Amino acid sequence: MIRTKLLDVKYGFTNYKDIDELINEFIEENPQIEIIDIKYQSNISAMADSGVSATYYHTSALIIYKELH
Repeated sequence: MIRTKLLDVKYGFTNYKDIDELINEFIEENPQIEIIDIKYQSNISAMADSGVSATYYHTSALIIYKELH
């Protein structure tokens, strides 16, 4: 059966992991799968309002895999 897993980087000061760490951990924790494809996405957005500005980052990966039995 073909399945998907969405991994999302959580930005912050604690427990931060890069997307490659998240992907590799998922693969290591699931040796019974065969990777079909990995789709990577990274977005940066910025906003400014009343002299306050902020930049937001969002990085994710969609793993498409097959369960081996």
